[in-house]
Amino acid sequence: MPSVKEKKAVTSRTRVTRRGLERKVKILEVATDMFLSHGFDGVSIDNIVLAVGGSKTNVYRQFGNKEGLFRAVIENLCELFLRNFRKVNLSGKDARTGLTQLGTTLLKSLLLDKHIAFQRLVLAETARFPGLGQTWFDDGPQQSRLRIAALIAQCQKAGELRATNPMIAATLFHDMLVFNPTHLSTIGRPSSAQAVNRHVRQVVDLFMKGMAR
Repeated sequence: MPSVKEKKAVTSRTRVTRRGLERKVKILEVATDMFLSHGFDGVSIDNIVLAVGGSKTNVYRQFGNKEGLFRAVIENLCELFLRNFRKVNLSGKDARTGLTQLGTTLLKSLLLDKHIAFQRLVLAETARFPGLGQTWFDDGPQQSRLRIAALIAQCQKAGELRATNPMIAATLFHDMLVFNPTHLSTIGRPSSAQAVNRHVRQVVDLFMKGMAR
């Protein structure tokens, strides 16, 4: 049985770990807002520390350097924007219903002002960080396509969709869905909620005409 001293030591370590995690989350939150607003060059570690409190040592300990923090921000945002998309329940859904739900959820997330700012940031900084674009692609669009491909494969197995490579079909569906609305928003022409819903229906209709058995 642990002694009182040992119990205190464990409690202290737990408190330090919790504090460290909370500080890491706060640094990420502040850095995210700053990078999205001002770009990579417009933000310094000093700016972040001034907003968060503490010292630069905390940032370096958690993320290595400014570049490491920037990459952590990109990875965290990729996960954030797909969170609701991953939660869509596809159990027992037919192709049209599942694709409509996935498409609507994904597109609404990608058309958020925060995501459009994120997309602009990634495009602006990819040349500076050659691996950044690949990280965004692997953790963002590719994850969306894999989930769509899983639904397509499920519907093919049920005999609802004709046989073809699920990943190719998912990529075509994803790109039809995402490309035009997100690029219009990137140049300052956002879509209304009605336009988004109409676009999703049109994409699903076209896809089903080509894939239905």
